[in-house]
Amino acid sequence: MASNSESRITELELLVTHLQRDVDALNSVALEQQKQLDGLHRLLTKLDHRVEEFFDGEETRDPVAEQPPHY
Repeated sequence: MASNSESRITELELLVTHLQRDVDALNSVALEQQKQLDGLHRLLTKLDHRVEEFFDGEETRDPVAEQPPHY
């Protein structure tokens, strides 16, 4: 009977070891994805500021006073 309990404990220990390895691998993937998300967030923030500056900036030319290119 002790042998059966020992084998079950060994199987459970192996299972826990494999599960821990899988959890560590998933954690690494999650950390890498978070780094990518952070980078994308910074890029999106920069682009958002550039778009705001583009639309908020004053136009330096007067489109009404310009002659069309065919004149």
